[in-house]
Amino acid sequence: MRFLEKIPYALKRLLFRISPALAKTLGVDFRLRAFSRMFLEQEIFGYINQQFRRGAGTPAARCLFIGLDKHNWHYDRLLDLDFYSMDLNPRNAVYGQANRHVVGSATELSAYYPPRSFDVVVANGLIGFGLDTEEAFDQLMFECHRVLTDDGVLVLGYNDKPDRLSFRVEQAAGFQAFKTFEPGIPGMTGARHVVADKFQHCYVFLRPRRLGYAVDAVGLARAA
Repeated sequence: MRFLEKIPYALKRLLFRISPALAKTLGVDFRLRAFSRMFLEQEIFGYINQQFRRGAGTPAARCLFIGLDKHNWHYDRLLDLDFYSMDLNPRNAVYGQANRHVVGSATELSAYYPPRSFDVVVANGLIGFGLDTEEAFDQLMFECHRVLTDDGVLVLGYNDKPDRLSFRVEQAAGFQAFKTFEPGIPGMTGARHVVADKFQHCYVFLRPRRLGYAVDAVGLARAA
């Protein structure tokens, strides 16, 4: 439905207000044309769809997307997984799917989801945009660790710039609860990809550590 791309933004918003279900059926979106978003929507989501594709008769893999708003409400249409979402702002709940969206904090995932609930967690654009301290980052990471399956994937995205970061992400205790891995996405030569624009947006691919590592009940990383 490429003709929808030519519809003015205001008309798209009006259609969404009238009926979000109809807007979704017609393929309306409010996507940002930033390079970092395009890399996420094309390369990263393509990788996730390929890696977590399941055959007929098998329950679909489950993905939790943290930080839902109008600019990414179409992501459930791009991913071939059961799509769940969370955002702290109650006003953004309208963009989530019924019974699959939670209004809450990313530092309290285990208050809403049982352990090992998700095969994929995407936490993009949180650090430096409300989740600003190393302590809060650690809690986010420990919570992601709890709700991911043993062979699950965490895609962490953030602007790697001093004006947004007050700590070293890779040196934080919460980061050590994971191991990095190279996803094999064309154009990537490691576990980390930095988009070459003024925002220096970085994506890191991570899997939970299980052997010789544990996360205790209060969210402290320690050797097992």
